[in-house]
Amino acid sequence: MRQEVDTKKIQRKVYMTFFRDGLWDVVLGLFLLSWGFTILFDLPWIPGIAFVAFFYLALSLKQKSTYPRIGYANPIEHRKKLSRVVIAGAVILLLGVMVFLLVATGGMPQFLRDYFELLFGTILAIVIGLIGCWWGILRWYGYAGLVFALAAFNQWLGLSFELSFIIPGGVVLLYGLIIFVRFLRKYPRVLSEGFDGTR
Repeated sequence: MRQEVDTKKIQRKVYMTFFRDGLWDVVLGLFLLSWGFTILFDLPWIPGIAFVAFFYLALSLKQKSTYPRIGYANPIEHRKKLSRVVIAGAVILLLGVMVFLLVATGGMPQFLRDYFELLFGTILAIVIGLIGCWWGILRWYGYAGLVFALAAFNQWLGLSFELSFIIPGGVVLLYGLIIFVRFLRKYPRVLSEGFDGTR
């Protein structure tokens, strides 16, 4: 029983390490901003490119900045959780693009046209909350609440749709950058060369 508890504690530390540097917070913030700019400039292809680019940028930065400082671990459960994050991101991206195109072409029932902005923000908030739940990262619950709150402000208080993404995106991006800077200051680089985070 004691060994099982210790194993869970170790897994918890591994998962926390994965989010400790704030890079995934930065990715989330940039992703939200990309949706805001998509609506602002009517460019539905932006989120797809942004999601792929920011995802691989974060992985690259982790290999160069994070792993040399705190090491690297990649258990099977860790890979499963990462796969869930990728799938969740891809699903919300596809759904968002589909809804965006339906509204733009007028092919959606009136009820959904009236509330799709709130529904879209709610779905996005749920996905963010699920990621926080899967990884046990409490601050992502706050991000989810912020996204939902801004979606509600957009629906009932007249906030523009693009600002309902740009504002939380900016907040999450700034907070992620603060976490990343603090991480770099707290953990000096241990290995300067010969490290391969893919092993």
